[in-house]
Amino acid sequence: MNKPKVLIAIPTYRCEAQITRVLDEIDDRLASRVAEIAVIDNGSPDGTVAAALAYKKTRRLKNLHVYINKDNYNLGGTHKVAFLKAQNMCLTHVVVLHGDDQAKSDEANRLLDYATRHPDTQTILGSRFSKGSKLQGYDWRRIWGNRILNVAYSIFTGRNCKDLGSGLNLFALRDLDQKTYLEFADKLTFNFELLLDLIKRKVRFAYVPITWREEDQVSNARNFNIAKIAFINLIQWRLGKKTTAYHKPDDYQCEEQF
Repeated sequence: MNKPKVLIAIPTYRCEAQITRVLDEIDDRLASRVAEIAVIDNGSPDGTVAAALAYKKTRRLKNLHVYINKDNYNLGGTHKVAFLKAQNMCLTHVVVLHGDDQAKSDEANRLLDYATRHPDTQTILGSRFSKGSKLQGYDWRRIWGNRILNVAYSIFTGRNCKDLGSGLNLFALRDLDQKTYLEFADKLTFNFELLLDLIKRKVRFAYVPITWREEDQVSNARNFNIAKIAFINLIQWRLGKKTTAYHKPDDYQCEEQF
């Protein structure tokens, strides 16, 4: 973890107002710890890509690159793009940092620090609901909805699930099964399936408290539908049902922008 074998992947969609703040918050220490910072856009109809390219021209982050997915792969599909890209670059870890500025970019250092101190635990998940976490402007209904899901997943899996999928996570490629994750949904619920797969394969992972805020972000999530799918995924996992969708690595491509 002391060498730059980490990719920071920043999925974006309609993040024109936030992407500059996300990049500004990547401090020098974090930038020096990673091989590449990749903004990966899903074909935003606004000025997200232009804003990221303008920031790149400032050269403050010398390892910043900007990509556009060849199709709108949604959040889950962009995870797959990032994992496959890191693998092709012979890297060891991927930090997924959402481009809507709800998480604090510099807190990725916390996840990397934890992995450095614990060589046996290399997948570190940001938690919005642990002791020490900070929630700023987060709707109380969403807080309690997430807490209920966390409890349900903890009971059904026998693992203490402190968050099913925040916007700041560190994944070790050694802990991922490419054949499995390529079958997961490309939607916002990708993280549910990924978490359940980590638990099923008895992967060691840990939670680190993070800050989570809601200011001017526009959520693409529909709370009821997301909760419904989360419970369906959990029940199917418990019953041992497998995802039937099949995708190949070549199905997830992006192009660098200059």
